[in-house]
Amino acid sequence: MKSGARRAAAMALMACLIIVALPLQPSFPATLQEKQAEAERVRRQLEAMKTESQRLAQEYNAALDAYEAIRAEVESNRRELERAQRDYKRARTILHQRLRNIYMSGEVNSMEVLLESTSLDDFLTRYDYFSFIGRRDYEVFDEVRRLREEITRRQHALEEKEALQMQTVANLNAKRQALEASIQEQQRYLDSVNKEILDLLAQSGYYGVPRSTPIGNFIFPVQGPCSFSNDWHAPRTGHLHQGNDIFAAAGTPCVACVSGTVHQGEGKNAGLYVRLVGDDGNVYYYMHLQRFGATGHVPAGTVIGYVGDTGNARGGPPHLHFEIHPGGGPAINPYPILLAAYR
Repeated sequence: MKSGARRAAAMALMACLIIVALPLQPSFPATLQEKQAEAERVRRQLEAMKTESQRLAQEYNAALDAYEAIRAEVESNRRELERAQRDYKRARTILHQRLRNIYMSGEVNSMEVLLESTSLDDFLTRYDYFSFIGRRDYEVFDEVRRLREEITRRQHALEEKEALQMQTVANLNAKRQALEASIQEQQRYLDSVNKEILDLLAQSGYYGVPRSTPIGNFIFPVQGPCSFSNDWHAPRTGHLHQGNDIFAAAGTPCVACVSGTVHQGEGKNAGLYVRLVGDDGNVYYYMHLQRFGATGHVPAGTVIGYVGDTGNARGGPPHLHFEIHPGGGPAINPYPILLAAYR
C-alpha cells in the first residue's frame, strides 16, 4: 500500500509539473505574435500619416498653382500699367506742344478756355474745347483721356492683385510649414520604432520594395517618408512643370530608380542635379539635390543624391523634382509610375 501510494503521489506530481509547464512552451510564438500585432499597428499609423502628408502635398501644390497664376497676372498688369504710363506721357507731351502752338497763334477763344481751366484734368473734361481744335487735336485729346482712365483702372487692379498675392504667399507658407512638419513627424516616428518591428514591416513588403511598372523594374526614387501629388504641367514661372515634386525632409536619400549611369551637374534653376541614363534606355532627372551620392554606373537602389532645395527651389519645402524621358526624348508625366512604385 505504501509503495502504491508513493507511485500515485509521484504520478500526481508529474501531472502537475506537466500542467504547469504547458503554458510556458508557446512563449516564443506569443512574443512573435505580439511583435506582428505591433508591426500592424505601426503600419496603420504610418498609413494614416502618409495619407495626411499626401493631402497636405496636394494642398501645397494647389496653393502654389494659385500663387503662380496670380503672380503672372500681377506681372502682366504691371507691364500694361508701365506701357500706359509711357503712352500717357507721350500723348501729354504732344498735347502740351499743341496748346503752346495755339497760344503762339493767338487763338483767343482757345485761350479763354485755357484760362478758365484750373488744371490739365479740368481742361480735359471741357467738351467746349473740341470746337477749337482740329481732328488730330481731338485724337490726341481723346487718347490722353483714355490713357488717364486706363492708368487709374490698372493701378486699382494691380493694388487688388498685389494684396491677393500677399494673402496667397501667407497661405503658401502655412501649407509649406504644415507639409514639412508632417514629413518630419513621420521620420521621427520611424526613428522611434523598434528595429525588429521595422524588419517585420520590410518582410511584409510594406516599405521600400520595388514594384514592376510599365517601364520595367522601377524603385521609388526617394528612400524615406515623403509625399507627392500629380503636379505635372502645373504653371511655373515661364514654363509648365515637366515632372513631379516629391517632398521629403532635407537630406533624405535619393536612389537610382533603375540601374544605369549617373552624370552629375549643376544648373541655375535645377541646382544640383543628376542625369541617370538607365540601362532600360530611358533617362531620369533628379533636381534640387542637397548633395551628390554615387556616380558612374550603379545598380538600382544605389544612393545617388540627397533631397534638398537648391536652384529655384530655394525658399520652398525641400523636395526632389523627378522627370522621366522615355528613350531620352520629351518628358512624360511620371505620376502613374511613381504611384505604382510608392509604398
